[in-house]
Amino acid sequence: MGLIPVIPSATFYVPMEKGYFAAEGIDLQWENVQVTAEAIAQVGAGNLEAAVATLGAAVLNSLNRGVDIRILSGVHGNPPEGNGGDPMVARKDLYDSGAVRDASGLRGRRVGGNATGVYTEYAINGAMRTAGLSIADVEFVPIPFPDIPNALANQAIDAAFVPEPSATFAIESGYAVQIVPEFLRGAQISVLVAGPTLTRDRELTEAFMRGFLRGLRDLNTEGWTSPANAAIIEKYTRVPAAVVQRMIPQYADPEGRINWESLMDQQRFYMDRGYLNFREPLDLTRYADDGPRQAALAALR
Repeated sequence: MGLIPVIPSATFYVPMEKGYFAAEGIDLQWENVQVTAEAIAQVGAGNLEAAVATLGAAVLNSLNRGVDIRILSGVHGNPPEGNGGDPMVARKDLYDSGAVRDASGLRGRRVGGNATGVYTEYAINGAMRTAGLSIADVEFVPIPFPDIPNALANQAIDAAFVPEPSATFAIESGYAVQIVPEFLRGAQISVLVAGPTLTRDRELTEAFMRGFLRGLRDLNTEGWTSPANAAIIEKYTRVPAAVVQRMIPQYADPEGRINWESLMDQQRFYMDRGYLNFREPLDLTRYADDGPRQAALAALR
């Protein structure tokens, strides 16, 4: 399995560490991947059997080219209500001066994120829409997420969309303030994808989903920042458990449900931005296989 070593990958770190996959007779081996497009290519080629992915422009173009993958479930996203775990922040000096208190103050300013054509760009656009604006009203500055706190401190950017743990580091260091606490309610950020080397073995796929869903349930009932889960996240990401416990809570649907309308909205955004090499939106549900998730849920009831 391919995983990006970030906080949302706790959806797999937790069931791995608690032995839920081993209890299903699965020896889950994982390796770090840096970007979703790389993960999708490796799954499609059969070098990985599964991966966590966001459906950015490169992935959508791969689907259109016929890469052989199936979407098995949702992984993480924004909650139906309340703060999402990936915040929009602005420089603290701009906030304190009153220049930037919400998205309306970002017009014409430099806003950082890791890349264009991915969920980050869509999220910035969603945050700007809370003020009747769009990403076209800011200057996008590509910066790797770990470098964003320093970019805010050095005033290289005015604001940023930045996931955890970089967000908490920037806020606790006094560089940033969260300015749009709630936007893109219910947005689907990542999904679980699998290739034919996994999905052709239905019994194995259903066992894999049982282990995964047990982990999602633990995160939902115990909380991502519980001492036990924070310790697991520290082990796999090297983010200190004490920092994990202070982070903005992450969210994953405990049954792995997918917000398809959110994914379709993201696709339309990338299409409007000119990133896709096809003209009509793909029916993303055509690439789904919900059977293993449903079977796993039935077995766990």
